[in-house]
Amino acid sequence: MSITTKTGDDGYTDIIGGKRLPKNHPMLECLGTIDELNAFLGDAKSALSDSSAAGIIEKIQKDLFTLMGVIAGMPVPAEGMGEEYLVNLIEKLEAELPAFASFAVPGANPASAKLHVARTVCRRAERRMISLDFDKETKAVIVPYINRLSDLLFLLAQKEAE
Repeated sequence: MSITTKTGDDGYTDIIGGKRLPKNHPMLECLGTIDELNAFLGDAKSALSDSSAAGIIEKIQKDLFTLMGVIAGMPVPAEGMGEEYLVNLIEKLEAELPAFASFAVPGANPASAKLHVARTVCRRAERRMISLDFDKETKAVIVPYINRLSDLLFLLAQKEAE
């Protein structure tokens, strides 16, 4: 089977459930931004010095595939998106890192800079996400997840910069 299907040559693409949307549809903008985030996370993961942080990123990358499915119309997983996992990691990192007195300037080292890029793409994904019309239950699960994720990426970047 070839990767080239030519079904998108008309400016439309298929999503879950057989629905076709124009490639500039807001949902596809959101999905594309999360895909971009996933790629930047992979780039950051390849530069990390801490293998436990790489494992965290790996789990998040897998969670993002689930998140994309939910955005495209799949049901929210029974266990949710894993926001509690992110909150626990955030609390752990906050306890380990010094208190912040000002904004962080990205670029302390390549891995930290890559995590900051991923963080900014995550914030863009959140902006795209909140512009979509989700039911209350779905929105209550996916928006907090992506918001916590950007917080976690900030802290991981700070930890990597130490």
